Amino acid sequence: MRQQIDSIKQKALESLSAVTDTDVLKELETKILGRKGELSGVLRNLKSLSESERKEIGTYANSLKKEIIDAFEAKKQSFGRQDAVTASPIELTWPGTQLDLGHLHPITRFVREVEDIFTSMGFEIVEGPEVEIPKYNFDLLNIPKDHPARDAWDTYYIEKGLLLRTHTSPVQLRAMEKRKPPVRLIAPGRVFRHEATDAGHETTFYQCEGLVIDKCITVANLIGTLEQFLQAVFGKKVKIRVRPEFYPFVEPGMDVDMQCLICNGAGCSVCKQRGWLEMLGSGMVHPKVLKNMGVDPKEYSGFAFGLGIDRLMMLRHGVNDIRISYRGDLKFLEQF
Repeated sequence: MRQQIDSIKQKALESLSAVTDTDVLKELETKILGRKGELSGVLRNLKSLSESERKEIGTYANSLKKEIIDAFEAKKQSFGRQDAVTASPIELTWPGTQLDLGHLHPITRFVREVEDIFTSMGFEIVEGPEVEIPKYNFDLLNIPKDHPARDAWDTYYIEKGLLLRTHTSPVQLRAMEKRKPPVRLIAPGRVFRHEATDAGHETTFYQCEGLVIDKCITVANLIGTLEQFLQAVFGKKVKIRVRPEFYPFVEPGMDVDMQCLICNGAGCSVCKQRGWLEMLGSGMVHPKVLKNMGVDPKEYSGFAFGLGIDRLMMLRHGVNDIRISYRGDLKFLEQF
């Protein structure tokens, strides 16, 4: 009986390989697996065997029956795929149309370049929420409520005491809640300010702020770090100047200007005819801010800086209007 079952299986598989029509497939399935089919006829004879033989042959027969059923199902599925291809209005053998691939926005690419430069200098990248509370955006940065310095940030206030962050310094404050000196952090991200737009200003733009805290950090470390960064972006011949500036969260504070690369210092709409662009606000971290970070200002010192990603990108590529970057104009974006 085992030989009979093997013979039926062999015959079924050979016949299946030659089937090219669904009607023939149904007829073959009925002939082999139907209630009156060949396999059923053999299995009905199991009752004539002894109990031990019936158990052995029955197990073997069920195993082979499953193999045959699986083979029929596979054949049905192959016919289904062929029918789908035949019914498809698309000729799959024709060459397809080459689709245009997108690419990263120039600001996104520049953010990543900035991150690469600073990580090569030992900085850690940290991120935080764009919707903030005054505590992190102002209070802990030595800008208390009703202080006139808050007016300089042209803040977007929203409901329930929340605001859109005006800089990424809050990210550094949040990061310091889980860290102790020495630290070297940068916080790149989008910020928002309610101000008039022109060729060099937008209400939504990108910044990258940095923070370094360690023992014996000096102004020389700050200037050296910023000069090295600008040279990495624009080359060794970049011209910069440092001038004093007031920021509530640093003391002393300073701005780093770079000669406008669009007009080479002659004056244009981007630099407002001055020949210089303010690129970085920076300074030594104020002792009160260090205390707010849980750092002892008698033991540690540090510096902080904030640079405009958009302006750096504009200077790199000769873009003369910051607003172009946010219009979604493909004629502009396809140049990068």
